Amino acid sequence: MHAQVVSIDTSAAGRQQVIDGFGTCLSGSEATNAWWQQLYFDDLGATMLRVDLTPNFRSPYSDNAYNSPTWGNAGPDGYYARTYSNALDYKRVFLGRSAPIAVMGPNIDTNIGYFLFPSTPGAVARAGVMRRLQLGDFKLFGSLWSPAPWAKVSSGNTYSGSTFGMPADGTPWPFIWLGNFAGGKLDVSGTALADFDDSAQGGTGPTSALTQFARCTAAYVRGFQRAYEVQFYAISIQNELNFEEFYHSCTYPLSAQYIAALKAVRAEFDKYPDLASIKLMGPEDLLGGDAYGMWQYGAGATEVHKNLQYLQNLAADPTAASALSFFCIHGYANDGVTAAGSTPTQWNWWLDGWATSPAPGIPANVNGTAAYGKKSWMTETSGEASAWLSPATGFPSQGAWSIALKIHQALVAGQQSAWAYWQFTDGNAVGASTLTDATQRGSAAKYVAAKHFFRFIRPNAVRVGASVANAPGLNVGAYLAPSNTALTVVLVNSDTNAATVQIQAPAIPAGLTRFQSFTSDANALWVSNSIPITGGAAVLTVPAYGICTLFGQSVVALIPPAITQMPQSTNVNAGAAVRFSCAATGDDPLSFQWFFNNLPIAGATSATLVLTNVQPFQAGQYSVQVTNQAGSITSFPASLGVAGQGTLPVITPRISVARSGDAIQLSFQADAGRVYTWLLATNLASWSVATQFVSTGGLAQWLVPPSLSAGVRYFRVSSP
Repeated sequence: MHAQVVSIDTSAAGRQQVIDGFGTCLSGSEATNAWWQQLYFDDLGATMLRVDLTPNFRSPYSDNAYNSPTWGNAGPDGYYARTYSNALDYKRVFLGRSAPIAVMGPNIDTNIGYFLFPSTPGAVARAGVMRRLQLGDFKLFGSLWSPAPWAKVSSGNTYSGSTFGMPADGTPWPFIWLGNFAGGKLDVSGTALADFDDSAQGGTGPTSALTQFARCTAAYVRGFQRAYEVQFYAISIQNELNFEEFYHSCTYPLSAQYIAALKAVRAEFDKYPDLASIKLMGPEDLLGGDAYGMWQYGAGATEVHKNLQYLQNLAADPTAASALSFFCIHGYANDGVTAAGSTPTQWNWWLDGWATSPAPGIPANVNGTAAYGKKSWMTETSGEASAWLSPATGFPSQGAWSIALKIHQALVAGQQSAWAYWQFTDGNAVGASTLTDATQRGSAAKYVAAKHFFRFIRPNAVRVGASVANAPGLNVGAYLAPSNTALTVVLVNSDTNAATVQIQAPAIPAGLTRFQSFTSDANALWVSNSIPITGGAAVLTVPAYGICTLFGQSVVALIPPAITQMPQSTNVNAGAAVRFSCAATGDDPLSFQWFFNNLPIAGATSATLVLTNVQPFQAGQYSVQVTNQAGSITSFPASLGVAGQGTLPVITPRISVARSGDAIQLSFQADAGRVYTWLLATNLASWSVATQFVSTGGLAQWLVPPSLSAGVRYFRVSSP
């Protein structure tokens, strides 16, 4: 018997939080590449995507980068930025120009017209949706880094840390710097201002900055969803809500300010069915490095609320408590850049709070997330070096290996239901902000450390009880698939010596005979092996400062289809040939069915659809459904535009009628590729649609069932 034993409890008593998934935020445009999407979704197994929801305005509101001095230009006041203190001041003449305000009216669809929606996050979100069956799920979520700039007022704080071209030290927040809506507070006073008079937009007159913020957020989110045909699962109304920076940022130093904004957005979203289902999460503060970072900085005029104080005040307001579906937090130290340490103290506080005051000036008996009955996500962290171990001497708390330890602490000590890194790639060599780059891809040490969790812990898995005896440096977490037929175990060794352990196979999943194992350390990454379960246990060695992921399944699940290359929209002249294609993965056999304007095209059952001698009536939406024994998924539609006059004579339908037993058969000569509609009436006045189809050309036939042909019936055929 090995002295070091891992026990796993998959019984009902051992089950903990449900895991929603893992992912990152986006940076740059690399994510539109096929290699990036294959790496992120298909190899790493990411199931979530976080996007920036700071509103992106059209001209003239964004002209001259929101009327900011250019790079290296100090501007008339020497700040290298354009400062302002409120909406009226935002419009003052600066550099010979007055910046306009995009006033949001009561019509959300009209408001959408103010925005441009970035293509990269839309493309990646669509790629995730097309893989959702294979991944187990896909969740799109977003955060606002800042409201529209004119909705903010002075915070009383100033910028520091200037270098050449950056805002000058002492620049008062808020300001515009090279298009960034930097710092300041949202005006939550509720005061109606002439600057926000919506009469010209169909409203009733002056509105408040808070109303404008809520309308703007609703319109931007709806516009993004419509532009890319995706649905947000959740959003946070403020990224790092008391952390002013030279980039998009905003501060809510007091809970009451945040609560006012939260309730306004929830009330606005609830007006619209497509937004009412979106969950609001928050407060999305920093984990910090001490008890003050969990409760409060300063006092009086400098008072800044932190994590657990926000939670306490949210709970005291029933409307706010209802508005916030679940919690989220960032895994940074209090500088907002460095990854929080590898000890679970802050996570324990976030989950359970404290009974005894942990530091002078902090109250006792403070609740953590568990007391409020809501799940929590860790939605951003970064800061680690790219080497497996860093620093090279002492405890390696800031290298790639430490990412695995931090994920473990978040999931186990903090009971987080999701975990997201800051950026996957950013166009540069892998560094503190990213997991990999275009060169290293799947071989980057940080990527591999994350993969030990991302790859096999599927959405809706449940973390289960796991403990280890006689190995104090070994951290173990276990995750049971929702089917109860697969188990993932991740072991992170924080000791300078290797640990050989015996893993007791739990009762569920029943019938496990072996584990696939994947091991990484400073010498080799992602080394695969197969470990038998003998006598109810598996034996393995986890290297010093190493990670081992075990995956076992009692039933080999079929892999459902995923569309990895979607048909692309195109415009052609009449008479040209068009080729639509898709690529898909999943267990064979895969079958394909193409659709035109949501109607199946007879005989179009391969991965490619070829249309020859295209006519104007074939313009429209084309999509493909991919199916296997595990499920089916339909692509986003590709648009076909056809310019010019048709090159073929249009056939005018002449209906022929024939008997076929008790049924009537109607037929006519049809154009290939045209959508036809059979219409039915009893009085030549009120026609109803009986059926629609896409013709393959030649004789089109419809066998009318007796139920539709009894009594006096009139039939006609129409086509757009």
